[in-house]
Amino acid sequence: MTLFIRLDKKCDWVATGAATGSGSGAIETVSEDLKKIDWKGDVVALIPGEKVLVTTATIPSRQSRHIAQALPYAVEEKLAVDIETCHFALGEKNQLGEFIVCINSREDMSEYLSQLKEVGLEPSVMTVDTLVAPKSQKTCITIEGEKAHIRTSNQTGFCAPTTQLAMVVGLINGSNDIDLYIPTDKIDQLSIEIAEIEIKSSVTVHAKKEEGLKALVEHYSGNELNLLQGDFQVSRKTKPDQAVWGAAKILSASTLILYLCLLLAKGIFLDYTASQYSDEVSALFNDVYPGDDNVRDIRRVWAARLSGTGDDGNFLQIFGDTAVYLPGTGLSLDNMNFNKSRGDLVIQVGAAQSESLVNFSATLNKVGLNAEIGTIAQQEGSVRGSLKIKFFGD
Repeated sequence: MTLFIRLDKKCDWVATGAATGSGSGAIETVSEDLKKIDWKGDVVALIPGEKVLVTTATIPSRQSRHIAQALPYAVEEKLAVDIETCHFALGEKNQLGEFIVCINSREDMSEYLSQLKEVGLEPSVMTVDTLVAPKSQKTCITIEGEKAHIRTSNQTGFCAPTTQLAMVVGLINGSNDIDLYIPTDKIDQLSIEIAEIEIKSSVTVHAKKEEGLKALVEHYSGNELNLLQGDFQVSRKTKPDQAVWGAAKILSASTLILYLCLLLAKGIFLDYTASQYSDEVSALFNDVYPGDDNVRDIRRVWAARLSGTGDDGNFLQIFGDTAVYLPGTGLSLDNMNFNKSRGDLVIQVGAAQSESLVNFSATLNKVGLNAEIGTIAQQEGSVRGSLKIKFFGD
């Protein structure tokens, strides 16, 4: 929620957000009105454009400290008062590389802040009402009551009475293309001024339903030049919700960094483990095939042996296909023998009941193996038996 308040003898205000409202009156009256709508939020103070000079300055230095020191002397020729009595606020550069500068009275600045402090308002931003008006690469004119806020193409601006609008626009260089923002009920009233402007310029009229300060603050972006600089800079209090979000951002960033560190550590660990496994595989390969010196591609050789293209391929494949169904059957593997010439695997197993051996044989037959029960011997409390297993067709 934001409160826009224009400071003058008679203050205009507009509250936006959940608690909306608007009004005008002495600053004490504004304070009472805000209590009625239970308003809480940020304060944007607006200074009337006729009390501030918005101009440009060319300063070659790039260091902020040198720019701030040189600024008063860079614009001194544009002032009719002593620079010691002036407050200078520095903005961003325009498209021509010139700094936007706002200049007003130091005494006025002190009075504005005291005025707000007396009613418990602390502004986070203080800017010029004219700088809130629409701007573009063209000349933009916004009609508010009996005054016109004029924004020029170099991003500066000033105020003028609507009765002198045509004359003032005629003095602006490069004002051939104009955007005019005007309340609907003011179009007929200013038809003569508009007609005079159209003699030399192309005017695009934007009719607005809202008028007064409400129409102006619709265009507030938050990027306007803030006059609270130098001696008048205020420290912003961190709101509880902002503190929570700040802590959440820090926590999120910390979590992300921790996750990346863990990911890196995991990668290092996996690389180390893979290296260990590689050494173990090499040792196992040399142990199983001591006569095979071709260890440059162990994976390919293992695959060949397991697929049956090696000498012991049928044994490994039959044993692998059998062993996968052994867990959970209640059988214990006691011995095994592989006959390479016949291509069959004979295993001797123990079980609590003969049914376990019969069921295991049936399971192997269902999955594509040829399993035959050889012998079954009953012992005290257990059964021992043998199975001959081979591929169908062997």
